Amino acid sequence: MPPFGRSDVRNIVSKVMSASPADIRLVAQRLHDHAFEERLSGEDTARLVQELGYESLEAFCTDLQLPAHIAERWARFGISVEMRQVLTLLVTHRRRMNEAVREFEDVTNTGLDDFLRERGLI
Repeated sequence: MPPFGRSDVRNIVSKVMSASPADIRLVAQRLHDHAFEERLSGEDTARLVQELGYESLEAFCTDLQLPAHIAERWARFGISVEMRQVLTLLVTHRRRMNEAVREFEDVTNTGLDDFLRERGLI
């Protein structure tokens, strides 16, 4: 990526000057969150995506159509608090789905588990 030129800096400053105080506050909060909030480690992030059924961060990012550098960055620096909450919610829903499938199969003796697993849903 080329370094910023004078016109780039001028454009950034102009945008900041025209932003509302609420926008500036939100940007400051975002910077604070990424700079100071504790991140989930790369190893723990990899474990989370494995609980979602992916073999690696790369496979997860590929499935989400995220650029390859995102997987590399997450492996090295982990993920933000917000992303950890999102992935944890998905893991929780996956666990609940697995539990519901087991209960369904216990009651009906139907192979719903195999059906959903073949399709990568659980």
